[in-house]
Amino acid sequence: MRILLASLLLAGRPVAPSPAREYRIDAGHSDIAFSIGFLGHAVRGRFDGVKGTISYAANDPSASSITVVIATKSISTGSAHRDEHLRSPDFFDGAKYPFIVFKSTSVARRGDSAVVTGSLSMHGVTRTVAIPFRETAPVADPHGSSLLFFSGHLRIARKDFGILGGAKYNDWFDELRSATMSDTVDITLDVAGWDPDVDRTPNLAAAVQRVEQVGLDATLARLRTMPRDSLAASGYQIEQVARGLLAHRRTSEAIALMRFNAETLENDPAVQASFARLFEVTGQLDSARVHAGRALALDSLDTRAQEIARRLGAVAR
Repeated sequence: MRILLASLLLAGRPVAPSPAREYRIDAGHSDIAFSIGFLGHAVRGRFDGVKGTISYAANDPSASSITVVIATKSISTGSAHRDEHLRSPDFFDGAKYPFIVFKSTSVARRGDSAVVTGSLSMHGVTRTVAIPFRETAPVADPHGSSLLFFSGHLRIARKDFGILGGAKYNDWFDELRSATMSDTVDITLDVAGWDPDVDRTPNLAAAVQRVEQVGLDATLARLRTMPRDSLAASGYQIEQVARGLLAHRRTSEAIALMRFNAETLENDPAVQASFARLFEVTGQLDSARVHAGRALALDSLDTRAQEIARRLGAVAR
């Protein structure tokens, strides 16, 4: 699944900055669960290893999208023995297919709910699926973030994805027991997204204020004295400070701070993707494409970079 991406093919047409706001999926408060019939009752489980990016435009569903990556080996059904079998080549073959990936292609409003359509890739097979869902309008978390919640459901046939079952890695799962396993899998999705509001997050707001007070040159001089490990751990905070500077109309300083971040942590895909996002929101789309491409070359499954590349009409190769 991890393929190095050397470049992006540009679509060749102007693309306006996206009206969508980015939210990161909060794995700790999201639930990707499933239910399948077996031996006359339902076996229920979930996947714990989930990451993703939601691009959300409240008044324009067509500008919204989502990319999700799920670690296959994070499957959990409450039985260690069963989980080991499900991870084996008899079922998901987690060693060969370590990730389940969903990439939306459209979002459409339907009455009080909506439908997201996209490609679901699992076990080496990609199929188009449509997921009805309901959303909760963004709410202001008292700790300084905006939160977004989605609830959806999906029914798939496991055999459509080549997940057939077997007894090679578990002789207990004989032909008779296999015959009782349903092909239909019901999936429920409760997804939480979050994005910090810099001016409402005390430590970030204070950091922005310090940069404005002492100046960018002094700030960069201090950062250059920090050990590389400390800078790597500060990559996220530096991005948020740059966002704060941008919100205060200090665009050139925001870009200069993020350039330092991207040059210092040139092998960090998250930092390259964050620089791409800054260029996107300031309308510098060619630079946004370049850094999205760098992020994807480092990690082809970086969901933020994938979302940016999609919005800018670029095709990864």
